[in-house]
Amino acid sequence: MAQEQDWNGWPSFGLSLGRNLRRLRKARRLTQDDLAELTGLTRNTISNIERNLGNADTPGDPRLSTVYRLARALDVPPAVLLPAGGEMVADICPADAYGITLRWPADTVLEPFRAEYVDHGTGPRYESVVVDEAREVRQSRRKRGTRAARGKGTPAVEGGGQGGDDGGDSVTE
Repeated sequence: MAQEQDWNGWPSFGLSLGRNLRRLRKARRLTQDDLAELTGLTRNTISNIERNLGNADTPGDPRLSTVYRLARALDVPPAVLLPAGGEMVADICPADAYGITLRWPADTVLEPFRAEYVDHGTGPRYESVVVDEAREVRQSRRKRGTRAARGKGTPAVEGGGQGGDDGGDSVTE
């Protein structure tokens, strides 16, 4: 078996991860800016993951916590983002590799978030109003010509995910 430092397969897996992220983001009708606001990541980070770019012309290599933040914001299991997650790691990722093979979403349609989910406490944890408000905040910041610290004055994703509260994802009303 090849030594870890000799393995050249990661770029193909990173590329598939980026494609999976982009497909899900677009299916949710979110811009990179929208997803950045919902995750607390920068738009540049989202863009780099989608394009499989890292520092100094290296392939992207996002941290596991970043993958989980993205999955939470997109309201999907993290495995959906990971290419070939249910397979043994190959030398090169198959071009059409999606997350693990599972029936998800089982009987639901992947569609933009709807406000009624918030009232029932199931499905996506937030409504499209959050995205609209995030856009307004960004536009306001651009008009002022300054970039306020991310997260201040913007609505956050409501908690309720598995694993407990991460300390900053609850909506106060």
